Amino acid sequence: MTAERRETVLTFGVIVALLGMLLWPERGYVPIWDGNVYANCIVDAATMHGFDLNSLRCARHPTYGWAAILTLSQLSSPGDTGMLLLMNVLLGLLALVSFRALASALFPGDGHARALNVLTVACALHPVLLSTLLQVNPDFGLYVFFLAMYAALVHDRYGWAAVAGTFLAFSKETGAFAAGALVAVEVGRRVLAPALRGMSLRVRLARIAPIWPAFLPVTLFGLYLVWWTAGANAQPAIWKHDWNTSTADAFRFFDLTDPIFVSYAAGIFVLGFSWVVSAIIAGDALVGGYRFLRRRAPRVLAGADPSLVVSLAVLTLVLTYVLTAFRTWSNVRYFAVLYPLYLLLAYAALVRMRVSLAGRLGVGVVLVGLFGLGAVRSADPVSKAVYGTFSIGDREMYTMTSITGEFSGPGRDELVYNLEFTGFHHIQNALFRELRIGDSTWVAISRSMRWHLWSQLDARTRRRTLQRTNLIVPRYADEIDLQVNPNRPTDVVFLEFSNHQYGDHALESLTRRYYREAGIARIHLNGHLLVAHHLVLRALP
Repeated sequence: MTAERRETVLTFGVIVALLGMLLWPERGYVPIWDGNVYANCIVDAATMHGFDLNSLRCARHPTYGWAAILTLSQLSSPGDTGMLLLMNVLLGLLALVSFRALASALFPGDGHARALNVLTVACALHPVLLSTLLQVNPDFGLYVFFLAMYAALVHDRYGWAAVAGTFLAFSKETGAFAAGALVAVEVGRRVLAPALRGMSLRVRLARIAPIWPAFLPVTLFGLYLVWWTAGANAQPAIWKHDWNTSTADAFRFFDLTDPIFVSYAAGIFVLGFSWVVSAIIAGDALVGGYRFLRRRAPRVLAGADPSLVVSLAVLTLVLTYVLTAFRTWSNVRYFAVLYPLYLLLAYAALVRMRVSLAGRLGVGVVLVGLFGLGAVRSADPVSKAVYGTFSIGDREMYTMTSITGEFSGPGRDELVYNLEFTGFHHIQNALFRELRIGDSTWVAISRSMRWHLWSQLDARTRRRTLQRTNLIVPRYADEIDLQVNPNRPTDVVFLEFSNHQYGDHALESLTRRYYREAGIARIHLNGHLLVAHHLVLRALP
């Protein structure tokens, strides 16, 4: 084994150690919000339904490939969050191996290996990618299988590209587009290669003929759409908003002033120290623009494959444009496939600007430090200035909905941008243990906050769980349930989370007419605060 290979192996040893240190405390994390929907879909597939097209289609998305892999982790012990996390960590390592292989194809020359190893560590610690790994969702599958397919293509492993691309296409609808865009850009790169100038069309086509297996994923997805549409299915094959008549209605290709687009751009180019990566790319673009206007010779990418770097830039621009044109919510997991690509473009910018190896290593180390900090704390001053912050108790998080106002509060799924969001799970566990919550306990919250926040509890530990046996299920409700219930419970624990809506009057609507407040419990844990109000029916003394 060469010294360079040993160093790369050592780098992945460091990555495994860092991931273990950051994620081991989260091994019992039970997903909340959208992650709860997907996690329960996986556990249900393993327990009740088995491997079929209905059980593996989660949240109305064609998630068959991604869901099948995660379901394997639940077959022996359904509801085991540790096994779910372990499977995601293994997938994350596959993504990082693919990232490093892609980087070596882009920069095969001497003098890049060590800097690319550091860049891989930075990718592993990226706050959004880490939070997406932990929060069960198919966008993480897109990130993994996209990098796997890309690395296989540039290393001429077309069979593996077809396998990875099939999982990519059947992780989510956007995966099929990403697979198609990847193949199209790679074909264009090969056909337009400078070495083929003056060659006949027949010669050019012969060059791309071996790549044909990479077309299979998009072909299979197209056949799936035809089959699904021809069948008597109540749901459309491709997910859409409930308020849209078709998926195409959600696209806004030319509206770049839309607040959702602005929020998307902030999530990609600013959030969690990403502005450092963006500044490097922007600086290189300004230098290139100046040199172009001065009619100077193009700069040389020393030790790089120029055609691959150009195709990477084209692919990144296409994916960024299309992914930001589909306007939904400001959930940064939607852009998980983009963050590694921008890291590679930033490295290419440093090479093009003739930054020395020591300088590139220094930038990589800085990114590792900043991303590591950003993964556990909302400490980025630029993100604070862009989004604003709200108090979670002893610390602050970014107010992720401040740009769009899509949720009259700091956010729910929008808060899955680093690992701090798991506090909304852990603090529930602390409260349920403190108050000895049981099957007969009524636990209430504002209806606006109720979106898949609850779960069943382990009967022994009173911790939130995904398991289906030996459970406690409290009487969960919201203020509307309690108001319309003629047989209102005499005692209710009303929970006030730190990300509640602004001007939320749910508690007031109950205490004004139906209940009186008999006491308050405040739970502090890992910087988070949860306030529990003990409400007693007014008819009682």
